Amino acid sequence: MIIIKELSKTYVKGNVKVDALKNINLQICNRDIYGIIGLSGAGKSSLVRCINRLEEPTSGSVIINNTDIVSLANKELREMRKKIGMIFQNFNLLSSKTVFENVAFPLRLIKTPEDKINKKVKELLDLVELSDKSNSYPSQLSGGQKQRVGIARALANDPDVLLCDEATSALDPKTTHQILSLLKDINKKLGITIVIITHEMEVIKEICNKVAILEGGRVIEEGNTIDIFSKPGNKSTKHFVEDNQVIPENMLHGNIISLSYTEKSVSEPIISRISREFNIDVNIISGKIEYVQNTPIGKLTIGLDVAKTLLEKIIEYLESNHIKTEVMKSE
Repeated sequence: MIIIKELSKTYVKGNVKVDALKNINLQICNRDIYGIIGLSGAGKSSLVRCINRLEEPTSGSVIINNTDIVSLANKELREMRKKIGMIFQNFNLLSSKTVFENVAFPLRLIKTPEDKINKKVKELLDLVELSDKSNSYPSQLSGGQKQRVGIARALANDPDVLLCDEATSALDPKTTHQILSLLKDINKKLGITIVIITHEMEVIKEICNKVAILEGGRVIEEGNTIDIFSKPGNKSTKHFVEDNQVIPENMLHGNIISLSYTEKSVSEPIISRISREFNIDVNIISGKIEYVQNTPIGKLTIGLDVAKTLLEKIIEYLESNHIKTEVMKSE
């Protein structure tokens, strides 16, 4: 488990101070695939680098498996880092070394016997499906293959935690999907906790069971990915999870309600039900169903030309049927 308590990071250059992280509090459970998302400058990379102390926190604590790494001396920190793997946006491979040597590099640093290195590297290359590229050099690999090498190298010391700093940002959509599928498979097979830093909500949707939204160095919302998607509680969060839909003015008559519903109610004929239950006409303005990790999430915008008291009863009825509602306009 990773527990981040009141973590802050301030960069100082001359007389200029920049507060990159401000009182961050997060709890990441074992086996989570935890996403941290935000715009450029939100503090994402500073946060992930504080987790393994590539950046020194200004204050606060980072507790991994009951050990506060902020309090560790250099020797203890080096030992702790063996259990924290990391992959990077730009892969950070040694260009003069083969795929085999890149994966073996962290094992050679700790003087692992050669027979164990050979066995471990072979297992890791099998895991990331690069057995046939063992003697190739990074210049001979595609972007996706380079990232697979980076993942294999990060797993060399059997870490408990894998940190991914914009690991798919340099990849095309198809390759991104392949890398995310690999990470999901690794999480399942090895039981490793994965923390993913990204600015792409599609990455969060595909792989993360939990997510935190960063803005201006603060966590503005966090929770289960499904809950965040079905009804974001913060305006900034909506920027990530909802399409910027422009509805023509001539469609905005009466009361306009946004509905969000998940697998419990997505297959139910809810519009027909409220039409019959309350003897009203329902104007469907827009709608879609998207999938977050194979879970359907429905989004519907409807218009209701009803009095306020009846509108309240309709909302109560919808909420009782596991449909989250938001009144966008009322008359």
